[in-house]
Amino acid sequence: MKIKEILSGTKKRLERGSRKKRKKGKSLISKLREGGKVFPDAIPFDHDMIPGIMKSINSVLTKTGSKALPIGSGATPTPGKMSGDLDMIVDLDQLKQHFKMSDAKDADIRKKLRQVFDLAGFKTAQTGTSVHVEVPMADHTHQVDIMVVADGEAASKIHTHNIPKGSKFKGANKMIALATLAKNKGMKFSPYRGIVNRETNELITNDLDKIAKTLVSPNATGKDIGSVESIVSALGKEGPAFLADLRADPNWKELD
Repeated sequence: MKIKEILSGTKKRLERGSRKKRKKGKSLISKLREGGKVFPDAIPFDHDMIPGIMKSINSVLTKTGSKALPIGSGATPTPGKMSGDLDMIVDLDQLKQHFKMSDAKDADIRKKLRQVFDLAGFKTAQTGTSVHVEVPMADHTHQVDIMVVADGEAASKIHTHNIPKGSKFKGANKMIALATLAKNKGMKFSPYRGIVNRETNELITNDLDKIAKTLVSPNATGKDIGSVESIVSALGKEGPAFLADLRADPNWKELD
């Protein structure tokens, strides 16, 4: 079974002697690739510019009583490293409270947030869970992708990585590894929610330590799921075979 099938749940799965149909849905790979380059004029930036870009975003968000948190490489910036965009997360429920729209659809809340940045004079766009903002800095502009999700602080921790220097793996590889572990245990991993019940989508846990203990080993902690390398190490003797299985799938991509 290929990674895309594992993550999307689009292929039938043998369980307790019978086959049960799974609902089709957007795969984790697709979710992690949301956005791309949205603004043609936006250019890559050095990580030492991240504090200034974040300040520009949060100067607008402060009016909503919320704050965007950096995720991915932006959460652990490395001066001298370049990124094409800055990924951030903002809490959906905080925005619902501010807009007094507790019963509104999530998409409507994201639309309202986009309007806030429009009124502040920024160029914006919207795809999936994200509101995209083009941030001017000096003579250039840079792209920020703000994911609007429930329990934003917990989600931001899931998207914070601890990737060793020189690693061939990116944050997306870590997410795929966690999703595969969850699949192997009859559960499902959501990059924005944590571990959920495969049948009902009910949240099991979004706590990093509990995710690690559930998917890796009873002795694991959140530090053990910060990168592909740490996951493989924490799996002990099962680690090399697990990594080999991931690498055997043609959809698995690593840095050269």
